[in-house]
Order: sequence, then structure tokens, then C-alpha cells
Amino acid sequence: MKWAFMTANFVAKELDYHNSDDWGKCHQATFEAFHGPQFSFKFEEMIALTKEMGFDAIELWVAHLDPLHATQEMIDQALHILNKYEVEVASYTAGFGAPGVTVEEATRIFETSKALGTPVLAQAFHPANGPIVKELAEKFDIRAGLENHPEKTPQEVIDKISPFAPWVGSVVDTGWFGTHGYDASQAIRELKDYLVHVHLKDIKAEGAHDSCILGDGVVDIKGVLSMLKDINYEGTITIEHEPHEYDPTEDVKESLKRVKMWWAELEAEVEVK
Repeated sequence: MKWAFMTANFVAKELDYHNSDDWGKCHQATFEAFHGPQFSFKFEEMIALTKEMGFDAIELWVAHLDPLHATQEMIDQALHILNKYEVEVASYTAGFGAPGVTVEEATRIFETSKALGTPVLAQAFHPANGPIVKELAEKFDIRAGLENHPEKTPQEVIDKISPFAPWVGSVVDTGWFGTHGYDASQAIRELKDYLVHVHLKDIKAEGAHDSCILGDGVVDIKGVLSMLKDINYEGTITIEHEPHEYDPTEDVKESLKRVKMWWAELEAEVEVK
């Protein structure tokens, strides 16, 4: 199994984890810190840390490289750094969540994604953008995925994406299903025919969305992994944990350690059978 680090785990890093509860404020601070002459230094710093944590893949947050604002020089620098550290972009959070995305904007998103070598665009998706997204996804051979946030059930996801399948699919966020009190492993079973990517996230309590180390919250992470094994999921799993009050590095390292152990146990069980 391939594990990816969600670079949005560093959502509040540029605000030094102070007065950083607002996602939009964090996004803007990160965008301003990365887009400019300092990009190469900032991006390499992030990728080097990701590698030190034990990851060979990332899910790239658009605040770290926005396809609608990135220059060709920035893209070239990013590719050089990724190759240097042997880290791939398994997924990209450039999405189509707001209606009215133009053909030019969508094309730029897909072109940047193709340049980065990512097979999946995993973020918000509005059905109004479906015809454009489906056409370009097929042209560039890149799947787009709806990451469930407000959707409380798998059927709500299916209703939005099914007209544009297989090029638009589901990105299951286990934490958000947990927030809504829906069993994440059951959600994966119901969405298996549409599944293009997984955001593995645990939360402290149902009804809220405070993420934590995988296995310390209310989401049945072991059950999710077992279900992914049962349905023969072959994509990447992104580890997501985005606290606004502190640096998540040590938490994420512990999460990676745990899921690798649990996955190895599942593989051992299969061999015994």
C-alpha cells in the first residue's frame, strides 16, 4: 500500500499555530508564503520534512501550489525538488467545488496536474462543472473525485457523481463520515464502484471535526483498512490530520507507524487463509 502525506496537514504552519482557527485565513497565509521568489526554498523545506517523516508520496494542497497562479518556473522547481527527494504527487487538491468554472480554468488545473504526474484530483466537486470536468478528465487521463464534507451518506455522493462516472468518482474522507455518525467502512463498501482515493482521518468525537492520531478517535480505522483490503483497493491512502493549534508532525509519524503495522497484520491474515 502507498501512503501519502497531506500537505494541508500544515494548514496553520505559516501562522505559527496562533490565531489560526479560520481555514480561509490559513489558506491565504500559506498561499502568500509559497507563491513568489521564495517558492523553491519553502517547497523543498516541506518535501524534505515529508521525506523525514517516512513518506514517499504527498497529496498536494493548492495553497502550496495553486494551478491558477503558479508560474512555469514554480512547476519546474517543484518537479526538480520532488525528483530530488523521490517523492511523488499521488493526489492534488485542485477541485471544482464552486459552480461556474471556465474551460480555461479547468484546463489549467488539468495541465498542471498532468505536469506534476498526479493521477487524481481529490477535492470538492459541484455537478454544474461535471460536463467540463468529465471531458477534460478523459482527455488528460486524470480522475476527479468528490471529497465528502457536507454529504452525510454515500448515496448523497453517488447522486452527485454518477452522471459523470467513471471520470468523476468518490474520495472518501473517513473523518467527515465520522463527524456525521456514518460508519466509514460501510461507506467505503457502498462507494467501492466509484472510489478513486481515500483520505484516512480520525476525529475525537461525532458531531465535531477535531482530527487526531489515527486510532485515538471514534473512527474505526482498522475496520476501514480491512474493508479496503476486502474490496481490493489499489489506490493511494492519504493520511490527514490538520490541527490548528500545534504542529502535527509527531502525530502523523505515529499515525503512519500504526497504519503500516495494521496493514501488515491484514496481509498476514490473508496469507494464513
